[in-house]
Amino acid sequence: MKMTYMIGTFAKMTGIPVRTLHYYDEIGLLKPQRQASGHRIYGTDDMMTLQKILSLKQLGFSLERIRDLLQHPKYDLSLVEMLKLQQQALETTRAELDKSLEMIKRMIAIVHREGQLEHQLMFSLIRNMGQESKQRDWVEDHLSEHTATALFDMTAEEVELMDAETVRFSRDVKRLSGVPVDSAEVEAVIGTYVQRVMTFLDAEAIANFSNLDEEQCARLEHLVEMPFNEAETAWLDAALAHYLDKYGMIEAGKLLWTKKEGMYR
Repeated sequence: MKMTYMIGTFAKMTGIPVRTLHYYDEIGLLKPQRQASGHRIYGTDDMMTLQKILSLKQLGFSLERIRDLLQHPKYDLSLVEMLKLQQQALETTRAELDKSLEMIKRMIAIVHREGQLEHQLMFSLIRNMGQESKQRDWVEDHLSEHTATALFDMTAEEVELMDAETVRFSRDVKRLSGVPVDSAEVEAVIGTYVQRVMTFLDAEAIANFSNLDEEQCARLEHLVEMPFNEAETAWLDAALAHYLDKYGMIEAGKLLWTKKEGMYR
């Protein structure tokens, strides 16, 4: 004779709350027998079904997907395919979690180093970190694979240095905004920025950069957020234009070309 249990007893035996068992019944996931009085009665088969449900939940399946899987009496091809799809989904989720953890680690390092961080700058950094995969795709498509590798395959120490330089440059722009763009201090700040950019570019990237059209530039501006207001952005554009008009990008980076023994040629 098969053992049967009232819902309270079944809940205690399995560790599943009564409210959850009610919900599973409502959605057709685990439907027990009913007494004439309407009370739910659970048996051994229900216990086995519940274990299957809990096992599939541990694999990350939704309740709706579990209900579909339980309709398969055997581990046939369709079930294997569903398991593979779930594996892919979980791997994607893991990659996203790893990226989020890396962003958090970077932000903690920045805040520890800087002591404090302006809200606009902080959220700009976070949004840019979140866009890095799309930024990389754009660089590969429109500049060069070499530049994409140089920008996005850094060591932890290089990433920390890049973050520090980004914070310093952002603060310099805000501090100097409105100062004549031909002043020595402005030229020094812009020159450091331009020469830093040059360390990531090869000849292919430089040639492609000069041939970007408005649509491509607009896409880049959409992917890379700058923590500046309209006046600061206009000043930065003017400062860059002045510096490049006076020195030229190649002239500004000639020292780097010499050091790297013409690798951009």
